[in-house]
Amino acid sequence: MIFMEKITEGRTITETDIVMFSYFTGDWTFLHTDKEASAKSMFGERIAHGYLTLSVSLGLMVRSAAIDTEKFIALRSIENVRFHKPVKIGDTIKVNYAVGRKEERPGTENVFISAKTFNQQNECVMEFQTIHLERKSGEENK
Repeated sequence: MIFMEKITEGRTITETDIVMFSYFTGDWTFLHTDKEASAKSMFGERIAHGYLTLSVSLGLMVRSAAIDTEKFIALRSIENVRFHKPVKIGDTIKVNYAVGRKEERPGTENVFISAKTFNQQNECVMEFQTIHLERKSGEENK
């Protein structure tokens, strides 16, 4: 399987991102939403939810065409997610990813993506792999 490596554009994580993610998920843990309590934590300030960082990373990959929305059929898995460093309000993240393809059955292929998310200091904050199913090129209208 041949992997092609790319990097996405950046996206800055805002306080609004954290508040909206808390609202949608119901996760109001103090590490994300309480400025005073989180200041006393090991992180010293509020941090983004791990799943918020994962969600934004996936969105950046869609915007960069790692996931071709014209051919996309279904997400199969998100695997081996590792959170290495916290993402803080004001951090800008980018995703370095490699894409590989393998035929599933005639007309479809599994797309394997291995990804690492980096902050503005080029520190790896998270890594993960995904597998999704796509129509093969030339099979879009079938």
